[in-house]
Amino acid sequence: MDVKPQRVRDPLHDLIEFSTTPFEQALWDAINAAEFQRLRRVKQLGFSELVYPGATHTRLAHSLGVFHTARHLASHVKRLLGPSFDQDRCKIALAAALVHDLGHGPFSHAFEVAMEKIAKVRGEKFEKRHEIWTADIIRGNTEIGARLENGIGKENREAVAILLLQETPTDLYSGIVSSQFDADRLDYLRRDRLMTGVSHGSFDYSWLLANLEVNSVAFATDGENYAAVDSLTLGNKAFQAAEAYVLGLFHMYFAVYYHKATRSAEKILSAILVRIGELVLNGKTSATGLEKPHPLVRFLSDGSLENYLALDDTVIWGSLPMMMQADDHHIRELSSRLLRRDLYKTFDVAEHFKSRGGDASVAKFRAALADATKSGAFGELEIFEDSPARDPYKRRGYDSPDALSKVLIRGSAGVQDLSELSDVVSGLQKRTAYRVYASNADAMAQLTEIAKGVGG
Repeated sequence: MDVKPQRVRDPLHDLIEFSTTPFEQALWDAINAAEFQRLRRVKQLGFSELVYPGATHTRLAHSLGVFHTARHLASHVKRLLGPSFDQDRCKIALAAALVHDLGHGPFSHAFEVAMEKIAKVRGEKFEKRHEIWTADIIRGNTEIGARLENGIGKENREAVAILLLQETPTDLYSGIVSSQFDADRLDYLRRDRLMTGVSHGSFDYSWLLANLEVNSVAFATDGENYAAVDSLTLGNKAFQAAEAYVLGLFHMYFAVYYHKATRSAEKILSAILVRIGELVLNGKTSATGLEKPHPLVRFLSDGSLENYLALDDTVIWGSLPMMMQADDHHIRELSSRLLRRDLYKTFDVAEHFKSRGGDASVAKFRAALADATKSGAFGELEIFEDSPARDPYKRRGYDSPDALSKVLIRGSAGVQDLSELSDVVSGLQKRTAYRVYASNADAMAQLTEIAKGVGG
């Protein structure tokens, strides 16, 4: 049978082609597995479409883009390394790039927050973040696991799972998949900017890759001893482009990912899921508006991999009309609000006190709000607190244990961490927002009064 290349038309990369090589045909086979196709039903940006209507792209599209970007990076590495290029390690990295998002649940962040709270109700430690689910899907009795093993071998299947569980890269190839300059960020930053239509986050991708190099850096092998390892670096000509990349990523978090309306919707969904979880655990499933065979109820009753894979964004959206008929008042009200986009309004505490005492006033507001809540000033689920934070760049020096995760620049003094060379990047500080979302005008008025009492 003739083997033909397979092509996908992508809004960011144009054509993404899977060649006729056995390896890329094996990845194409994996794409057609049920667990990968599930990502068509998980939006990349969750509720961001409530703010940016064009942001309807999926984790499947992003996963294809990450593979394409990783392959692009790898081709540069192969050209630079020549005979020392490790084809086997590269294949593991490319396969990992393709399947890195398999374990995301519906509305990823909101779902994980809810599951963590439900675990506390059960008296359990929450451990099953999406990276763990991804590894379980690859290792488990799944269609994609079997296809990967058939295509790239049992050992490489396990190597892919191990790579995706690593907190920091261990070599040049894993750095392509997971670092501060990796295929994941290089795709989602450009893709999310394109699909939302925002002007934030722009950087010169082509120039970065044109100046991509491989250089030897010191890598801490056990916290004390160091070895010289190859790492992705950028030539000095890409200095400004690297700054723009770091800044662009930082700006996108607060302009898009942490947008107040998006976060308000996430808080509402998390509250719904936690309430359903509590009722299911207490044997009161009938009060949720959902039947026992419903995928969400099945997962909350038995958190198996099979039940997890039955969940996606469409399951949640399709369940809201049923939840609106729930006996439980909170589920009924919150589901209706989410479906109608009747979101909680935002009191931006950090912004309010920026010129009225800063962090000290924010701390006083937190304490006053806690006291008011304890005294019964607010009804159950009448307000939600939110403190999204982002560290723009992790600084530990180019020879630290996580040196391979850095953005490294080769200058006249050798290879250095970008933050050591750039006044812009070194000057960036972790930013934490603090907001309170109010369900009604009375709650918002009370928040305003608390602020006035603090001195704002």
